[in-house]
Amino acid sequence: MLVGAIEGGGTKFICAIALFDPDDSTGKPEIVEQIRIPTGEPQKTLAAVSGFFRSAASAQRRSRAIDAVGLGMFGPVECDTRSPRWGYLLNTPKPGWADLDVARRLQRELGVPVRLETDVAAAALGEWKWGAGREAHICAYVTVGTGIGAGILVDGVPLRGRFHPEVGHMRVPRAGTGSGLSFSGEADFKGVCIHHGDCLEGLASGPAIAARWGTTPEDLPAAHPAWRLEADYLALAFSNIALTASPDRIIVGGGIGLHEGLLDMVAGRMHELLGGYIQTLDSAEAIRGYIVRAELGGEAGILGAAQLGREAAQNT
Repeated sequence: MLVGAIEGGGTKFICAIALFDPDDSTGKPEIVEQIRIPTGEPQKTLAAVSGFFRSAASAQRRSRAIDAVGLGMFGPVECDTRSPRWGYLLNTPKPGWADLDVARRLQRELGVPVRLETDVAAAALGEWKWGAGREAHICAYVTVGTGIGAGILVDGVPLRGRFHPEVGHMRVPRAGTGSGLSFSGEADFKGVCIHHGDCLEGLASGPAIAARWGTTPEDLPAAHPAWRLEADYLALAFSNIALTASPDRIIVGGGIGLHEGLLDMVAGRMHELLGGYIQTLDSAEAIRGYIVRAELGGEAGILGAAQLGREAAQNT
């Protein structure tokens, strides 16, 4: 089975053709071809995406090279197939991309079914299937980098109600509140989210760190107080996720989330916040085993998109 996989990000689209063994329901697909397309003007970008798959079909002298497409898309995006606006990007801050039909366009141009989820839900699916989320009934995958987002899966199915979860935009108290820690000037930092200012993403994303400290996170030494502050914010967020979604584990990815030693600090602060109320998370050591590093790295999104494509092909 050949499927198309698309990881649609704010800076680049990764497009791939993935080969699944139909007799192996658990095996990872083989990525037989892959391309990166810069995310620029939407019509030009989407034309390049369609062109990649059409070129693959031409090379094989077939009407189509793939049986279906899985698409993990930056958002917010309408994922509910019952909605007349299924497949549309919604109120995204990416210039030119708001109110744009993406999934239906690809479906029309490629002539194959398309399964759509958010980019972070696709990455969560990859981790659940082949990474740190294996065997979890409920798992939450949180990426902390340029933005903050989360995919929450129940037996491999993304959790979604009236809209998909927007964990990065949850409201959290200012770090240090009640913790005995002091972060000079934090009360005056307005945050960087263009919609909410000081939501979680506005306070703890990579751009927030850079705006607060005047340098990129990569240039901050391990002992810099920025990381203690970051740990405080992530501990607040992960405590909220644990108490509301009750996942079997929280998987953390992204350039900031995977910073060496950060999750150890998060676990210590999360222990203080939970106060022993959750018996299975009654120590920093137990919490550190509960919040785990993502295993698939940069492959999570494209592998998850491939699995979406596989599911779309099997359901036709």
